Amino acid sequence: MKSRILSGLLLVALLVSLVLTGCSSSTTSFTWRVDAVPVNLDPQLAVSSEERIAVTNLYRGLTRVNQEGDPVLDAAESYTVSDDGLVYTFVLNPEVQYTKLKKHEKEYPLTAHDFVFGIQRSLMPETESPYASLFLSIKGAKEYHAGTGNASQLGIYAKDDSTLVIELAEPDPEFLKKLSSPGAMPCNEEFFLASGGSYGLSARYTLANGWFYLFNWNQNGLFLRRNASGNRITSLRLVIHEDLDPTTSATSNSNVEKSSEMSATQLLDGEFANAAIGQPIESQSYYNMPFINQTWTLVFQPENTALSSQEVRKALLLSATTATLSLPSTLSQAEGLIPPTITVDGQSYREQAGSVLPSLSGDVRQLAQSGLASVGLSRFERIQILVPEKTDAAQLASILNQQWQKDLGAFSAYFSIKEVPMEELAAQLASGDYQIALVPFEPSSDDGLAFLKQLPGCSSLGQSLTTTPSASQLKQLEQTALDSYTLYPLWYQEQALLVSSWAEGIVFNPFGPVLDLTWATSKE
Repeated sequence: MKSRILSGLLLVALLVSLVLTGCSSSTTSFTWRVDAVPVNLDPQLAVSSEERIAVTNLYRGLTRVNQEGDPVLDAAESYTVSDDGLVYTFVLNPEVQYTKLKKHEKEYPLTAHDFVFGIQRSLMPETESPYASLFLSIKGAKEYHAGTGNASQLGIYAKDDSTLVIELAEPDPEFLKKLSSPGAMPCNEEFFLASGGSYGLSARYTLANGWFYLFNWNQNGLFLRRNASGNRITSLRLVIHEDLDPTTSATSNSNVEKSSEMSATQLLDGEFANAAIGQPIESQSYYNMPFINQTWTLVFQPENTALSSQEVRKALLLSATTATLSLPSTLSQAEGLIPPTITVDGQSYREQAGSVLPSLSGDVRQLAQSGLASVGLSRFERIQILVPEKTDAAQLASILNQQWQKDLGAFSAYFSIKEVPMEELAAQLASGDYQIALVPFEPSSDDGLAFLKQLPGCSSLGQSLTTTPSASQLKQLEQTALDSYTLYPLWYQEQALLVSSWAEGIVFNPFGPVLDLTWATSKE
């Protein structure tokens, strides 16, 4: 048996940061604009970015991911793991407890049983938790999640009120990081059952143990607070986008009236938010946390008569890849569908897999002519290219279109371009109501297979797999998705979280995105 204490223990790191930042006790507020106020604070069901930010800061799991991307102990004060990597034993930190609820006479102690029930809920098929797949390496989890097993057969139990044991069916090198997810947050079974189906749907039925507590929750936003200590940020405001008066801020020369229409720099310069997603930019007012989490992809609808021919799709791709493009500095050539942020076994999948782009060769016109003839056509008819509005996509699609006209004009390759809101474009892709689309696909989690399965025509990928795919298995699946030429990755999009220069120590997860303010402090 190996005994381990994770490097950079959370409590120690926090204490050190507080010593270094002095003894000020003033309230420091951090604002993040959201598209919608969270409607659910049940960690096992948190899906949207807003909900995940809220529960990440409201709850403490056994572990938490730090700024380096490594899991460190949080609600647990120590753990051991067996030599074969199959048995994890956690001892809870007795100082971590639930925040006492207003208007509740009863107090609920935080125990190991709550972590057992939290993970059980994630695995219950009726819960339909988005986190279930993270815990399938637990002994008996696959059967339990499939509805063929029961909770007593799960390899997770409380040895006593402060000791939790988790038995795995197979080693999982990412297991400690998975335990930091909302799906592994504690859930008191008695409180959950007493909520009568309202768990996490109001402040009255939200029992949390986090560094922050729920201060207010209304139609304008969700407001979290924690006790002042040193220069740490004490207030997190998830405020809904709203109509704003530009004359009240540094953006007084702007025509923008809604915060949702403002750029990241406008939001920060106008002090409407303290962080926002935008393009990397040099400024003394804020700093960048860059990431690459989008893949601009050409999508062809194989149900369209002309595009049903693989030769036609190949001809269009062969032509498109010869177009001379002056790319914005934030775009780079893609090596596959999966963007560089995705990891496998803690390492960049893209670096492990390299390029998986299919070979494109042949004569463009001959391929198009042969392909069109095979479906009874001599030319293209009424083909439209859909692109998201308010992006560079229309300009880039126009250059591709010009190349198609140059190479395939003899077959009437004169396609129209239509800009639509991203939500509308996503709906048309889901319904199949498109011919060609240029789309920025973005994963919602660090799961390469889940990302591939969300792409058009790829939902059945990896159905035979019973475990998380290795890098080589994921590479084969990615190649399969590209083999038919219905999808072709063109560019990766670089973005950045822009953060007010006075704030530091924020942990940023681009999948969501999610912000964790556990270590966040103010420089001022």
